[in-house]
Amino acid sequence: MVDGMTCEGCVSAVKRALAAIEGVESTDVNLATSEVTVTYDPARAGISSLRSAIRGAGYEVS
Repeated sequence: MVDGMTCEGCVSAVKRALAAIEGVESTDVNLATSEVTVTYDPARAGISSLRSAIRGAGYEVS
């Protein structure tokens, strides 16, 4: 769950942050449920880097 998203701009910010990580193949961000689904290569990206990217964009991950 990503806390703090309130609009489509927030969705775009989270998508951009995740897309910048090497190994991320696709993202799906659902504003209504605050859920993010990420398809990535675990040999090139990890959960900690995904969480850090979301936090770096200004949102909290729970």
